[in-house]
Amino acid sequence: MYLLISIGKNDSRHTKLVSRTKKKLEDHIKEKGFYWSKKCKRYIDDKTSRIDGGSGTDYIIQEITELV
Repeated sequence: MYLLISIGKNDSRHTKLVSRTKKKLEDHIKEKGFYWSKKCKRYIDDKTSRIDGGSGTDYIIQEITELV
């Protein structure tokens, strides 16, 4: 199971979506213009130069273990 987590100013984090596949979450944020930044190690867009200088939101995808 994967969580799409938005990272806002002051490093605040909120879960946006949950999916069984990582690809579904990647497709969702890529449609909005986000891409993976190796330097930042998160999904960013051209409006956000990381949280420090940007005005928008970055995203990460985190894998979790399903609770049964």
